[in-house]
Amino acid sequence: MFEWKEALVFFKPLLMPTLIAAYLFASDKKNLIYIVLMLFALSSNIFLLWSTPEFLLYSSIAILINRILTIYIVVKLTGKVLLLPFVIATIPFIFVFSCLINMTMTADSMSFYPTIINGLLIASLSGISLSQYVLNDNRANSWLAISTLLFVVLVFLFMIEKYYISNIAFLPMSAFVFSIGHYAFYRFVLEAEKPEKEKLYDNGPSLG
Repeated sequence: MFEWKEALVFFKPLLMPTLIAAYLFASDKKNLIYIVLMLFALSSNIFLLWSTPEFLLYSSIAILINRILTIYIVVKLTGKVLLLPFVIATIPFIFVFSCLINMTMTADSMSFYPTIINGLLIASLSGISLSQYVLNDNRANSWLAISTLLFVVLVFLFMIEKYYISNIAFLPMSAFVFSIGHYAFYRFVLEAEKPEKEKLYDNGPSLG
């Protein structure tokens, strides 16, 4: 089943267009940055259908742009980021990603430097999400924290499967984490776009 390449090529890229369509239907604001970052996530997902070093590099570049746009939209939607809580929340993630890269990659790898930059970006996103959640535990920030946590798990699964231990079990796990993570981020964007008076009554994420 996992070796059925035609099904993989057909079904794997469907998540992003589906979430974009759902966002366009549900959102009153239609944030163009969100749509663009989802298109870069789609590009990265398509590149990962091939395991050659060149396509892994293209995927890393696409996800790098996606991370930059994600940080931009998170800061724009959540408001001011306080420096000290952000630094405190980011340092552990930088340490963990540094250890992971050291375990799985060498400096002569084609994707080494894009991976380092992506690690710094996801660590920064994690620091922003965690600090915002601790300082303001509303529904939008709860969805953001869930999404970021799942993206961190996804990075671990991807790095270990690609560069350390190859196991067919990582494929369904990664697909599940990837899908739920992007759904959670979609819900964060919708919740963060709500007027302030509606946010006052938010007290956590809801699947409804």
